[in-house]
Amino acid sequence: MGSSDEKISQFFRNTERYHKWAALGLLVMYLFLNNSINAASDWTELSRDENNSTALWEPYLWEYSSALATALLVIPLIYFIRKLDTYAFGVRTWLVWHFAFASLFSIAHVTLMVTFRELCYLLSDKEYNFGPIAREFFYEYRKDIWGYITLVTFYYIIMFSYRRLIGEASVIREHDAPEEVSGNKGIISPSTMPDNLLVKKLNKEFLVKLSDVYWVEASGNYINLHTVKSTFPLRYTMKQFCEHAIEKGFIRVHRSYAVQSTLIDNIRFEDSGDGILTLLDSTEVPVSRRYKDTLKARLSPASPCVVN
Repeated sequence: MGSSDEKISQFFRNTERYHKWAALGLLVMYLFLNNSINAASDWTELSRDENNSTALWEPYLWEYSSALATALLVIPLIYFIRKLDTYAFGVRTWLVWHFAFASLFSIAHVTLMVTFRELCYLLSDKEYNFGPIAREFFYEYRKDIWGYITLVTFYYIIMFSYRRLIGEASVIREHDAPEEVSGNKGIISPSTMPDNLLVKKLNKEFLVKLSDVYWVEASGNYINLHTVKSTFPLRYTMKQFCEHAIEKGFIRVHRSYAVQSTLIDNIRFEDSGDGILTLLDSTEVPVSRRYKDTLKARLSPASPCVVN
């Protein structure tokens, strides 16, 4: 893997906290640009009628109110998608849930859109008329369902591309082994980490042995798995990883760090109780006093490393 690819991947991982706001900003720009074009087209059609009484600002209000309502609903939409993806549903159930939420999405969109228009018309000498509720709602509902499908499709395409770009590792379900199910019905929670992780980056797929990982670092919504040659992000919390990888020899030594116990060279502790752990590749990892006793207990049976 080229160093330039790794730098790009690391840049995206380091700036992850800004990505959601950047994505939201781009979406808002797209919605208002698209709806500006629609408003201009609407005005062109209306202006062809000699008896047209519609003001120039009205088509823009109609389109912008729709865009604003959509932008406000994107955050709960993404939350719903991420929540839904944590459950082990079949395709049919998955589609039913999406259809139900798409209907709620449409109702909320129409309600917000009409509310925005009514409020704006209060500031003018014109009166807003939505039209026959059943007919107009069905018209908006058809558009909203298609818009919902488009948003969800783009979400999955962007997330797939993003994960490929950063070279995210994923847990391999070896031999389709059964997985533990947590208290919330349907949520999958593997009890142990497999020996290998699958990494997908750009047009490449390759395996990374967990035994090749020297140390682990918390990084936002990810943990970074550090080998001698590279770094691979894995969407796990540090707590989950240490619980699931304990049988693979990983020990948590700090709130933000864990290490492979078989790759420890030596540990030096200060009077304060904190310390520095050196791995066989000469990497130094901080040790917190909070994890000092646990670390010593794990290493004490037959540890080849030196503890000072």
